[in-house]
Amino acid sequence: MQVWIRLLATYRRYAPAGYEAEGIYPVQAAPGARVADLLAALPIPPTDSFTFFVNGRHAERDQVLHEGDVVSIFPAAGGG
Repeated sequence: MQVWIRLLATYRRYAPAGYEAEGIYPVQAAPGARVADLLAALPIPPTDSFTFFVNGRHAERDQVLHEGDVVSIFPAAGGG
Protein backbone atom coordinates (compact mmCIF):
# COMPACT_ATOMS: atom_id res chain seq x y z
CA MET A 1 0.00 0.00 0.00
CA GLN A 2 1.14 3.55 -0.54
CA VAL A 3 1.44 6.03 2.31
CA TRP A 4 3.01 9.47 2.38
CA ILE A 5 5.82 10.80 4.51
CA ARG A 6 5.85 14.54 5.21
CA LEU A 7 9.11 15.72 6.73
CA LEU A 8 8.90 19.17 8.28
CA ALA A 9 11.40 21.85 9.28
CA THR A 10 15.00 20.65 9.35
CA TYR A 11 13.92 17.05 8.68
CA ARG A 12 13.34 17.90 5.03
CA ARG A 13 17.04 17.21 4.54
CA TYR A 14 16.24 13.51 5.01
CA ALA A 15 13.80 13.43 2.09
CA PRO A 16 14.88 11.55 -1.04
CA ALA A 17 16.53 13.55 -3.81
CA GLY A 18 13.99 15.68 -5.61
CA TYR A 19 11.59 15.86 -2.68
CA GLU A 20 13.53 18.16 -0.32
CA ALA A 21 11.65 21.34 -1.27
CA GLU A 22 8.19 19.97 -0.48
CA GLY A 23 9.31 17.42 2.09
CA ILE A 24 6.51 15.01 1.16
CA TYR A 25 7.00 11.78 -0.72
CA PRO A 26 5.31 8.41 -1.23
CA VAL A 27 6.55 5.14 0.26
CA GLN A 28 5.35 1.57 -0.02
CA ALA A 29 4.33 -0.12 3.21
CA ALA A 30 3.19 -3.66 3.81
CA PRO A 31 -0.47 -4.16 4.63
CA GLY A 32 -0.86 -3.99 8.40
CA ALA A 33 2.27 -1.87 8.82
CA ARG A 34 2.33 0.29 11.90
CA VAL A 35 3.68 3.79 12.39
CA ALA A 36 6.67 2.30 14.26
CA ASP A 37 7.59 0.20 11.21
CA LEU A 38 7.59 3.27 9.02
CA LEU A 39 9.55 5.40 11.48
CA ALA A 40 12.20 2.69 11.86
CA ALA A 41 12.82 2.72 8.10
CA LEU A 42 13.48 6.48 7.92
CA PRO A 43 17.01 7.93 7.87
CA ILE A 44 16.33 10.10 10.94
CA PRO A 45 19.01 9.41 13.57
CA PRO A 46 17.61 7.09 16.25
CA THR A 47 18.81 9.46 18.99
CA ASP A 48 16.68 12.36 17.68
CA SER A 49 13.51 13.40 19.47
CA PHE A 50 10.60 14.11 17.17
CA THR A 51 6.84 14.38 17.03
CA PHE A 52 4.59 12.72 14.47
CA PHE A 53 0.99 12.84 13.33
CA VAL A 54 -1.09 10.65 11.02
CA ASN A 55 -3.46 12.61 8.81
CA GLY A 56 -2.99 15.69 10.98
CA ARG A 57 -3.88 13.95 14.25
CA HIS A 58 -1.76 12.74 17.12
CA ALA A 59 -0.93 9.05 16.69
CA GLU A 60 0.69 6.26 18.64
CA ARG A 61 3.57 4.17 17.32
CA ASP A 62 1.38 1.04 17.26
CA GLN A 63 -1.31 2.65 15.06
CA VAL A 64 -1.95 0.62 11.91
CA LEU A 65 -1.47 2.58 8.69
CA HIS A 66 -3.94 2.58 5.80
CA GLU A 67 -3.68 3.33 2.10
CA GLY A 68 -3.10 7.05 1.51
CA ASP A 69 -2.26 7.96 5.11
CA VAL A 70 0.07 10.92 5.57
CA VAL A 71 2.62 10.61 8.37
CA SER A 72 4.02 14.04 9.29
CA ILE A 73 7.26 14.13 11.26
CA PHE A 74 9.03 17.12 12.73
CA PRO A 75 11.89 17.60 15.16
CA ALA A 76 11.05 18.30 18.77
CA ALA A 77 11.24 21.96 19.65
CA GLY A 78 13.11 23.04 22.72
CA GLY A 79 12.73 26.17 24.65
CA GLY A 80 12.93 27.69 27.99
